[in-house]
Amino acid sequence: MNNNSIKEIEHHYGVVFPPEYLSFLEDAAGKSFNFTESEDFTDWEICFSDLDENFVATNQHLVDDANPDPMKLIPIAWSVSSGNNYLLDYRKNSLSPSVALMDHEEAIVREDAENESATPEEAQQLMEDNVREVANHFAEFAARLVVAEESEED
Repeated sequence: MNNNSIKEIEHHYGVVFPPEYLSFLEDAAGKSFNFTESEDFTDWEICFSDLDENFVATNQHLVDDANPDPMKLIPIAWSVSSGNNYLLDYRKNSLSPSVALMDHEEAIVREDAENESATPEEAQQLMEDNVREVANHFAEFAARLVVAEESEED
């Protein structure tokens, strides 16, 4: 991880990444994880985004159209199997963000939300329905991740 890139990303979003998130990324390089939210839901092959010079542009291109608050909900990982995105949610706590899930199958893009709504508030609520909290903070989220098994083909 490049400290300059991290500082530039933090500056762009106006946030400071939690130390436990940055520490986790150092050990997570090249690994994918499984996340069990409940006995009814496990997301497979979660990969974490590199904090590099492409981080902001990649999020803008791939996630922001369905993100209700792109400057406060920062995509940090995605599931290869489901297309779901995991985001640091700075909306309630700027020092210790929660972790939210944006369900790929349920997410609506802003243009569609605006077309289906009578008011901007209704459109924003449709966008808010794109995400739900899955952990109170990153450490809680990380504690529920399990390294995905590598294929037996090697």
